[in-house]
Amino acid sequence: MHFEKRINYIEEYKYHEKEFDDISFQHNILSYIWQGDYSSRIQERLIKGNTKVIDLGCGTGQWLIDMSLKYPLSTFIGIDISSRLFPSQEDKPNNVAFLQYDLLEHPGIPFPNETFDFVYLRCLSMTFKENDWAHVINEIVRVTDINGCVEFMDFLCEGGFKGPIMEKLCSSLISFLESKNIKPPSTTKLTEYLNQTNQISNLHLEVKSSPLGSWGGKLGELMLSDYITIFQRFKSILVSFMKLSEKEYDKLLSELENECVKYQLCCYTYRLYGNKTV
Repeated sequence: MHFEKRINYIEEYKYHEKEFDDISFQHNILSYIWQGDYSSRIQERLIKGNTKVIDLGCGTGQWLIDMSLKYPLSTFIGIDISSRLFPSQEDKPNNVAFLQYDLLEHPGIPFPNETFDFVYLRCLSMTFKENDWAHVINEIVRVTDINGCVEFMDFLCEGGFKGPIMEKLCSSLISFLESKNIKPPSTTKLTEYLNQTNQISNLHLEVKSSPLGSWGGKLGELMLSDYITIFQRFKSILVSFMKLSEKEYDKLLSELENECVKYQLCCYTYRLYGNKTV
């Protein structure tokens, strides 16, 4: 997750030295679940080359590096509000570049109209305030070339969990974010924003379920580990928001594995993608 600097709770968010590994870990899990790094119909253009791709909120840049190695004739650019997770010059391929930039600063994405053939965003649902999303999406569409592709990927927040502990933790996190005017947009809302531009067509929504916990084998264990990592990073915030002691909060996390097995919990990720036609 990558957070916008205007959000007051940034000072409370606990980054740690393993964050680079955690984000790369999540990238690899999601690529495995989806059996690929994207769903947009752009592979032939990427192979052919001279295709320009931008990843907004790129974090460690792992998605970009993987893509650039698969498609060496195309160009890849990553933008993030912080450069501290960017790879070093010697660790990045020649067809990748990184730019530290606040997407909400005027005039938005710092590239001319219709620059990119593929605009990609992943796991940014907890980044922007609710009233920023329309602006962000308008900017995405602006820099996408005619016949270019846009793709959003994230965890589904709607629906909830049938396990009481997981539901309590997730709903508390969402409630905290909403108290800061951050409301992760539903796929319906994202579709609405895209349709309002009158420039995106052929929208497709794909959803995949993944087990949480050991009942789902190695994948389930890894997915639960990813969730627990997120809850641990938000610990100082949620302990206060949920009015719990640290010991009580730690107890909830320690009981998650048994709950996931008991209820055979799953989580869901989605990809929403389409083409700019006007």
